[in-house]
Amino acid sequence: MIKQLVAALCLLLTGSTATAAMPRILALWPHRHVAESERNGKVVYNPAIGYVARHPILRPTLTLFPAPQNHADGCALVICPGGAYWLEAMSLEGYRVARWFNKLGVSCFVLKYRLPQGKLPPSGIPWPLQDVRRAVQIVRAHAKQWHIDPHDVGVMGFSAGGSVASLAGVHWLPGNPNAANVLDRFSTRPDFLVLGYPVISMMPGITHPGSHNNLLGLHAPPDVDHYFSSELNVTALTPPTFIFYAHDDTTVNHQNEKRFYAALKRNGIASKLIEFKHGGHGFGLGLKGTDSTGWPKDCAQWLKQMHFLTSAK
Repeated sequence: MIKQLVAALCLLLTGSTATAAMPRILALWPHRHVAESERNGKVVYNPAIGYVARHPILRPTLTLFPAPQNHADGCALVICPGGAYWLEAMSLEGYRVARWFNKLGVSCFVLKYRLPQGKLPPSGIPWPLQDVRRAVQIVRAHAKQWHIDPHDVGVMGFSAGGSVASLAGVHWLPGNPNAANVLDRFSTRPDFLVLGYPVISMMPGITHPGSHNNLLGLHAPPDVDHYFSSELNVTALTPPTFIFYAHDDTTVNHQNEKRFYAALKRNGIASKLIEFKHGGHGFGLGLKGTDSTGWPKDCAQWLKQMHFLTSAK
């Protein structure tokens, strides 16, 4: 059984055989001390959706899926799997998506971010936002080594991972050229966003209650709800954004996507919103037999039109 699980993981991560090299995994905060009593979340296998990282996650990582050097386009994606800020669907909304975009020459980096445990840390910045910011900095810092254009680094997120990605787009930090830590010299602003059936808002009546409560707690003050509602924090510097969801999604209120898209348009941000008829929620690369399977190609076409894929340059 153990050998079978290892083989299955190799197939999911590498897309080839069990003897292929496993992707490299980097610690986001290698010098951060975590007490032994603070156990990291378990990664379990679900036959329906693949590997899932479960609460709590205290050691965030990036799993690298570099594009083949002879096919590397220069574009990069940091991918944030979803799971209501309680778990992370690493295969369904991470590894499998990375492998698909690798075929286009896009280098991908699947983020296993810390889960917030229903409260903000002392800094007031949720752990997932801290982690996605650091992930973008790591990718830019290694751009030459990984054959990446540092100006073509996007962030993709699904469901609650879409919340992480959108927050990265509205609450980014400029690079500090005088920072002691080399990584802090790089901006955390994504060059573009790709959001799949995302949780965007933390406002009552619109938000996904489970995601809200796991991120901010049951009784977050109104100003906190406002600050972490991405649709209320769009500016002229928010990155171009591609958004998709299914009409029959009964998990996340469609106003999440529509209000964010409207805010982007009001601020003159290049953006595209696609509503598929069928797919429900949590369909990853698309629910088989439905029109939702079309989003990856639609996204690729948008990336070419926006000149993030160099094949269009």
